[in-house]
Amino acid sequence: MAKVILENVSAHFPIYGAQQYSLRKTIFQRATGGSIEREGNDRVTVKALTDISLSLQDGDRVGLVGHNGAGKSTLLKLMAGIYQPVSGTVKIEGRATPLFDAMPGLDAEDSGYENIITSGMLIGMTRRQIEAKIPEIEEFCELGEYLNLPVRTYSTGMTMRLGFALVTALDPGVLLMDEGFGTGDLRFAERAEARMKSFVGRSRIMVLASHSESTIKSMCNKAIMLEAGRIVASGPVDEIYDRYYESVHNAKRTNAAAKLAARASRTGSLTQTGEFLVRDVNLPDRLKRTRGMARFISIAARDDSGAARWEYEPGETVHFRFEYEVFEKVSQLALFFRLYLAGVVDHIVTDLLETISSSPLEAGHRGVVDLTLPNLKLMPNDFHLYVCLSPPGDTSAYQYDVIDANVDLPALVVKPNLPNDTRLGIVGLSYELRSGDMQESPTTKMVPAVVGVGR
Repeated sequence: MAKVILENVSAHFPIYGAQQYSLRKTIFQRATGGSIEREGNDRVTVKALTDISLSLQDGDRVGLVGHNGAGKSTLLKLMAGIYQPVSGTVKIEGRATPLFDAMPGLDAEDSGYENIITSGMLIGMTRRQIEAKIPEIEEFCELGEYLNLPVRTYSTGMTMRLGFALVTALDPGVLLMDEGFGTGDLRFAERAEARMKSFVGRSRIMVLASHSESTIKSMCNKAIMLEAGRIVASGPVDEIYDRYYESVHNAKRTNAAAKLAARASRTGSLTQTGEFLVRDVNLPDRLKRTRGMARFISIAARDDSGAARWEYEPGETVHFRFEYEVFEKVSQLALFFRLYLAGVVDHIVTDLLETISSSPLEAGHRGVVDLTLPNLKLMPNDFHLYVCLSPPGDTSAYQYDVIDANVDLPALVVKPNLPNDTRLGIVGLSYELRSGDMQESPTTKMVPAVVGVGR
C-alpha cells in the first residue's frame, strides 16, 4: 500500500545578496519557479510552491503539466525529501524512489561495479539488495568486462546504459521521475522501452514531470497543471491538456497585446496601417553588426485582404513588405530572409537569398521588396524572422543591415485550425493511413497537410 498526501504545502527559497548578482541568473540556477518577492534591500524570496494540497493512492499515474518555472521539478523534489516545506505537511507511505539522475553519485575514476554499489546506496538500496541485482544489471547493460574498468573509459552511451540498467532494477514504491532517460543505440533503446514499461508497472504510484504530451498521455491516467507554483487544475489527462493549451493561447494573446501596446506608445514605431517603422530603431546594435550602407525603413505583414496581422492559420497566405533606403552607394543588393522556430535560432525552417538589384544603387535610393509565403504548411508555433540586406552571395561575409529581435519584430504566429490534431513538429505533411482486421479490407484515413482556406 502506498500513499502520497500533501496538505497546504509551501516551499520558499530566500536569495541573499541579489543586488550583487543577476537576479535572473540566480533564479535559473536554483531551478525553481513561482512568484518573486523582495524582502528588504538584500534578500529576494522565490515562492516556488504555494499552498499545494493533493492525495495520491495505489494505481495513480500522475503527469505534472506546466511551462518552465511552474514548479514541477520543485514539487517532485519536495516529495522526494530533497526540499523541506516552509509550511504544511508531506506524508509518504511506501519507499519514494526519485529518478532525477540516471547515475546519481557517478565517480569517473571508479569502476562500473563500484559505481553500481555507490549509486544504488544513494537511491535507497542496501548493499545486500544491490549485490542481488548485479547479475540482472550485468545482463541488461551488456558492458561485460568494461564493468571492471573506470567509468571514464566509457562512452556517453555506455554510461547511460549502465545507469538505466541500475535504476530500473529497483522495485519502486512511489516513483518520482523528471523527464526521461537516454538509452544509447537503437537496439538497446528497443529493449529499454519494454524494461521501462515493466519498471513503471511495478511502482504503486508514479509522478512524472515532462514537457512531452505524448509521454504523459501514454504513461499517466491523471494530470496536474501547475502555474507559478500553484495547482490550478487536476483530473483526466485530456481535460488537463485542453485547459493547459487554453492557458498557453490566452497568455500568448495577452503578451502579444502588451507588446503591441508597447510598440504603439513608442513614437513612430507602429503606423495605423500596421507597418513597423524601423529606420532608426536600435541603430547602435544594427551598426555594430553590419556596415549600414543600406537600411530597412519599415516592415509589414498582411493577409490576402490587405489586413495587417501576424497571426495565421495553416493554409493561409502571408505577404511581407520590406521598405529600405540606401545610405552609401552599393554595387548590388540582395535580401536574405530566415524563418526559424521561436527561441531556437539554429532550428531553421527556411533560408531565402534573392538578388533585388544587380545594378549599382546610389545614396538616397528607396526601394521595396514584397515577399509572399502562400498556403502556409507550418504547424502551430511561433516563428521568428531574421532579415538582412547584403551583397548577393555569402551573407556571412558582411551585411548592410539586419533586423530581428533587435527591433522588437513580432513573431509569425501560426494557430491551430484542426480540432484534436495530434501531429507534432514544424511542417504539416499530408499522410494516408490504412488500418483494419487481416480478414477484412482496411479502411483508409487521409489527412491533408492543411485544413481550411485563407480568410
